[in-house]
Parts: sequence; structure tokens; C-alpha cells
Amino acid sequence: MATYKKHEAQEWAWDFLKAQWTTIMTPFTPDNRVDEDGLRRNIRYIRSLGTRGGGCTWGMGEFWSLTFDERVRVMDTVAAEAAGQWGIAAHVTHTSVGDMLALADRAEADGFDLLVVAPPYMVAKTEDVVYDYVKTLADHTNLAIMFYNSPQFGMLMSPQGLNRLCQIPNVVGVKEASFNQQTSLETHLLVGKQAIISTPDEWIYPKAKELGFHQQVMFANTSDWRFDTPECNYYVQFIDRASRGDLDLEFYDKHLKDLKALSDKWWGGTVKKSGGVLPAPMCKYWGELMGMAGGHVRPPLMSLTAEEKAELKQELMPLIPRPQAVTVPAQPRVHAPWLNGNGRNGLSDSGMMLLVSVQNMAEALEADKGGADIIDVKNLQEALVGSGHPNLVREVRERIPAEKHVSVTLGVVPNQAGTVAMAVHAAGMLDATSVKVGFCESNYNDAVEILQGAREALHGYDTKLIGSLFADNHLFKGGLDPDLMVKLAIEGRCDGFLIDTLTKDGRNLFDFIPETRLREMVLEAKQAGLSTALSGHLKLDNLDELARVNPDIVGVRGAVCSSGARDRAVAWEAVSHFKNQLDLRKSGEIDVHHKPVNGNGHNGGWAVIDGRGKNCAGVIAALSRQMDDDRGAFVEAILHDALNIYDVIYWAEQAGHRLLTQRKETDGTLRVLIQPFGSK
Repeated sequence: MATYKKHEAQEWAWDFLKAQWTTIMTPFTPDNRVDEDGLRRNIRYIRSLGTRGGGCTWGMGEFWSLTFDERVRVMDTVAAEAAGQWGIAAHVTHTSVGDMLALADRAEADGFDLLVVAPPYMVAKTEDVVYDYVKTLADHTNLAIMFYNSPQFGMLMSPQGLNRLCQIPNVVGVKEASFNQQTSLETHLLVGKQAIISTPDEWIYPKAKELGFHQQVMFANTSDWRFDTPECNYYVQFIDRASRGDLDLEFYDKHLKDLKALSDKWWGGTVKKSGGVLPAPMCKYWGELMGMAGGHVRPPLMSLTAEEKAELKQELMPLIPRPQAVTVPAQPRVHAPWLNGNGRNGLSDSGMMLLVSVQNMAEALEADKGGADIIDVKNLQEALVGSGHPNLVREVRERIPAEKHVSVTLGVVPNQAGTVAMAVHAAGMLDATSVKVGFCESNYNDAVEILQGAREALHGYDTKLIGSLFADNHLFKGGLDPDLMVKLAIEGRCDGFLIDTLTKDGRNLFDFIPETRLREMVLEAKQAGLSTALSGHLKLDNLDELARVNPDIVGVRGAVCSSGARDRAVAWEAVSHFKNQLDLRKSGEIDVHHKPVNGNGHNGGWAVIDGRGKNCAGVIAALSRQMDDDRGAFVEAILHDALNIYDVIYWAEQAGHRLLTQRKETDGTLRVLIQPFGSK
């Protein structure tokens, strides 16, 4: 968050703008909305690479396709995720000067560190016009400004014109992306001692050494998240060192040369195909292959064809850096972390994710197209639900975008710990996100032993272990009581649980376990840091009940088949509709609760638990720890997700804590002040 005064902007920039900065793409959902959850995941992924800061709604962020409100929403999301702990820049160029200034004001209010501006891309044809345009912004804002010199905006400033711009006090430098080496070099030599000049490509470092100038920041490109993984951040390492004057070309040739060559091939080819437009479609799909949220590009851009995607994937996958094998199995391909959050086992920060069960590759692609969060591979033809073939699991994992989860269902497993451990180990080797181990006619102690053996079989893999019981187990002789689910998951060392049904006679989960009991079980599991999943012939009509229970995952199949029957193929339109209805309840647009709680007010001091970017389990676990540590302190929870708000309130009431106030903020968050039970 910017802490400098306007007249201190240049001094601040010399101190702050260093090393690798990134360009953040804008991910879209299948129904063409800004994917805010995906954007948050992408920022967390990029930050894990060691990147110093990032810019949003730039050319690679498809700002030209966003409405004003969408640009603001992206800025708000980036600022909230950065939380003042990561450098952020907002691109505010607009054909409307009024909208440009309004975007700048929002960036300043959000706590952005600096602004980026380019020529207004319709009528700016002379350097004088551009100068006046930039000065209008500079006179209006207190923030530092980097000018963006790129042919994408219809004209390029000369080195002399850039020098003139940098005489404006709070214009602190230039992102010189003209793709003309001579222009870049002349700008560095002419302006580089008085302002920060950054050419967003590595070729500049050897030239700087040769010609005697210094580039202290790579501001900014996509190479960090396209070339690096959190375990092998070679690009960020190279840029950090080169920006300090330590140019290690041998390191570059060893770790980055081949990736850069592939990037240049696809970058140039995509630009040529589009007639000179930045290759956002290529970068988005490349990002998906690295485990990020991307989605389609908006018209008039066109996404890569299926053939182009297959070719890029084939060429890229062998080059993705991986850590050297040590004493544990090699790490799997980077994909979306399992329900990323702050709970004990890494739980969800999004809640109510949609799991769709599939039996073949065609269904997997339909589920993916419809927006399913988790593709679950199973075999419904086997008795009591069985496993999909490992070749199918491998194919689904390879073809489904890396940020999507691919889970494996083992169905009802035999009471044979070794056999189950072998199957679970295979799921880990296949890079499944999670593997579900179900019990029906089983002894509790045997089930615990089997799960503990399965946990050991996953050592060294990122695949999560999910214990499963069936709500209708009492219909089977010796069926294991589903009320033991949470206890079994904890003692079996699972990462989460699934409650499903085996009976397919029209009855569903709620016919066997009432909503109130499911809610108790889910809340108990969340307090223990477990992920929670519910399934069992669920339909759209059950969404209000599900939303009140608020599990991390909702599993369906029949509800998203073309006819609503389990024996018909999964249809992407049905998946999309179910997902949309789920999201309406997550956002609170459909209110499934009828009696919100009101507080009485209090003006005392308190500890703060910031629940933004965390799932309900993470928030409740943090609240529980705080209250266990200090019963005398009032606690304020900052909440965003509508369903998580109700869960926290319900948890507080059940635990005997007193709700004092609830305050709705302009950013959509709710601040809930809680007095712990037993405090005075």
C-alpha cells in the first residue's frame, strides 16, 4: 500500500520497483463472468513464486473487454488479495478522461501502489496529445505513474517523448514495450538515470551490461507464472539476481533457455495469426497448463483451437520444471491445491464447490465445459459403486485444465487394508486430487485401520484422503453407522469426508439424514479442519437445504444428466445451470435463511479474525483458537461469503458465545463482533 507523498513518488519508486513484477490475466467463468475466485487463486500462485508485485487490467488482462464495473471489481479483488503485503499496479487507460480519473481514484482508495497509463487508443496520434493526457492524470492523482509504451495502443512515443513525460513529477518511469530494441536502448540511455525504464524481456540485461546502464525491475511480464513453479522458480531467481547486477547466463541457459524458445515460438505465431494483437489466448491456456485459472478470451479475440491446445500442451509439459527426486516419490504435476485455505489440511476458501461424477472422457469434458469444480471418476456399473479404469483417470487428469480437481472414487472397499492401500497409492501415482474410500458393511475399527494404511500409502503424494460413509448404511446388514463419519475421518487421518447414498430408488441423502443432523456433522468436521462433501441423488430442489448445511463440496450426477437420470450422459448445459444456482446461494443472491441475527452493540476492544480469502472451516478454527487462548477478549470476524456468515453465526450461538454487533461494509463484507462464552 502506497505510503509516500506525491512529491516523494520518484524516490519511492527507486526504492520499491525492483526485481520481477507480473502481469495478471483476467480469468472468465464458462458463462463469461469475471472469475473472482480464480483471480484470487492466481494471485496466490504467483506470489508463491516470489514475484515482487503485479499489475491488473493491462493488455494481457483484456481491459478493453471489461466493463467499467468489471475493471473496478478486478481492482478491488486484487487489492483485497494483496492486503497491503504485495506490490500492486492498476492500469487506468481509457478513451474517456473522466473514466480514467475515476479508475485512478478507485485505485488510490483501494491502496494500490502505482498507476499504469498508455495513450488513449482512439484519438491520440501525436506526442503532444499523449503528454497532455498523461499530465491530466498526474495532476489529478497522488499516486506514482508508469507510462506504458506499446504498439497495442495505436502509437509509440519516441525516446525524446518519453523523456518529456518523465519530467512530470509523479511520472516515475516507463514500461518500454515497443518491441523495438533500438527504441528501448535509446530510452534507457537517455532517460534511465532520472526515471525507471523497464524493458519486459530478458535480452535487456546482457545489453545493459554491454552498454553500461542498469535495469532494476522487470515491469512486467507473464514469464514468471508461465515458466516457474513454486518449487522451481528459476525465472524469478534469474530476474531477481539480474536486477541486482548479478547476470548469470549459465543459469539461464540451464533452466530457462528451452522454455523461452518455446514461448517465443508460440508468442510470435499467435501474434502473427491475430495480426499483431497481444497473445492473450496463448498465455491463458499456458497458464491453465501451469495450474492457474484462465478460461476463454472475450471477442473479438479467439481462443486457441483444440489442435493448437493439444500441440502446445505436448510441447510444454516436458519442459515444466520439477524438483529433483529425493527419498519420496516425484511430485505430481502442479494443479489446483486441494480446497486451498488455512485449515489444518488445506481447506476450501470458496465453499460449496460442485463435484460431478463421470464415467468416461466425453462426460468429463462435458462436466468441465459446464464449470464443475471437481471431476470425479467412478464406475457406476460395479456393485455398490466402483473405480474407473486407471487409464481413464490418467487421460482425464491430462486433458482437464490443471486448475480443476480430478478425484477418484474407490466405492465401497473390501475389508482388506493392503488391497485398499495399493488402490489408494495408485490414485496418488495418477496425480488424482483426492481419493474416496467408502465403507458399508464394515467394523469401525477395521475401517480406521484401513484408512490409516491408506494415509501411509499416500506418503510423498499430494493426493488427499477422503473417508466415506453412506447415509443408508442401516439398510445393509452390519452397515457402519453414518453418525460415526466425523469420528472415523479424524481417527482415520483423513483430509475430509464424504457422506453419500447407495440406494438408487428415488430417495436421497435428506431422506436418510435430516438437515439439522447434517449441519451438525458438517460444522463438527469444519471445527476439526476437515473438508466436507455431501452427495446422494441430490437435485436442484435440495439446493436450499444444502446451502443451509454449507458443505465444502456438493456431489451430483443424475441432476446434471441430459434427462436427469443417472444412466444418461452428463450434459454441460445441465452442469452450468446447477453450478449457477449453487453460486446464487453462495453469493447470497438467493437467501436460504429467513431470520438473520441482530446484535446489541458494544464498544470494547477486540481481536480481529480476517475471514476474507478463507473458508468457513478456517475461520471457525481460527475463532476457536482465539477464544481458547483468551476468553476475555472480544473477537471481531470479517466475513464475505454469505453462507459462511451464517455458519459462523450458527457456530457462535451453538457454542454459547454472544453476538454483539453486525456491521455491513461498503465492500460487501460483514463485521461480526462476538463476546466469548464465560467472558465478563
